[in-house]
Amino acid sequence: MIEITYLDASKNERTVTFESYDDFDRSQQACLIGVADYYPVQKLTYNGHDLDYHGTYGDIFFYLKKQDLSQYN
Repeated sequence: MIEITYLDASKNERTVTFESYDDFDRSQQACLIGVADYYPVQKLTYNGHDLDYHGTYGDIFFYLKKQDLSQYN
């Protein structure tokens, strides 16, 4: 499971979850999630592991592509 906590335009903390990496990947490819790319991410977890990500929502896709997520399965 991927859980992303971010700040929206009003600085309210929001969380979006995906059951799998594939679900997240599909949402990014199809632009299914209404989250702006520039929203700052507060926390990114994969299968309960904090990935210590610091950046924007729009850069998560590329960040995860570079990670060895198999260590968290």
